[in-house]
Amino acid sequence: MVEDTSIRIMDVLTEEQRVALEALGEPVKFPAECTIFWEGQPSHSVLIIQEGHLKVTRTDAGGNEVILAVRGENEIMGEEGVLMGEPRSATVTTITPVSGLDIGADDLLCFVDQHRLWVVMYRAAVRRRRQSDQRAMLARLDVKSRLARWLLELADEVGEPVEDGWAIGATLSQQDFAGRIGASRDAVAIELRRFRDQGLVTTGRRRIVLHDLEALRQISLI
Repeated sequence: MVEDTSIRIMDVLTEEQRVALEALGEPVKFPAECTIFWEGQPSHSVLIIQEGHLKVTRTDAGGNEVILAVRGENEIMGEEGVLMGEPRSATVTTITPVSGLDIGADDLLCFVDQHRLWVVMYRAAVRRRRQSDQRAMLARLDVKSRLARWLLELADEVGEPVEDGWAIGATLSQQDFAGRIGASRDAVAIELRRFRDQGLVTTGRRRIVLHDLEALRQISLI
């Protein structure tokens, strides 16, 4: 079992609340590599992901794209900006085709008021901010440790159990990995090759399988 470090608001709603929230949405579909939200854009709506995966990115001081997270089914995207009345804090782009429900900002705020969910939503927002801060602190780790941690986070967020480990079907490019962990593409390629040689992972087209989670956890803590 992968350690659950993700924060999914949908998981803390009752079945009745989930149904009520989903009833507010309009069905939407996006192709792969489509930007849904732009950093700095007004927060007019949120998206509930029903199928597919997307990445959350931010532009650093040097103008480089930094991947903050990968999200999948049952995630609510864009809620922080709506709840706080602030612009989008990050850019959200699909990795695979995505289908979901688009909910207007006013409808979400009325729903939160009606069901008295401000505390739940606020806690989720704070925990996600803390996650981002912790990831920034981890930048001091070496490339091998950062890559192992990111693979474990991906498995937790979008992975599925398979017979020989955990499969990550929405595999990002090596350049995406490099941007996420703050390393060069060549450094990522070298460490991935070492992980394969050690039997920790196997890689294929748009797919990575993690075979030894405990070994990757130990590497991530070095």
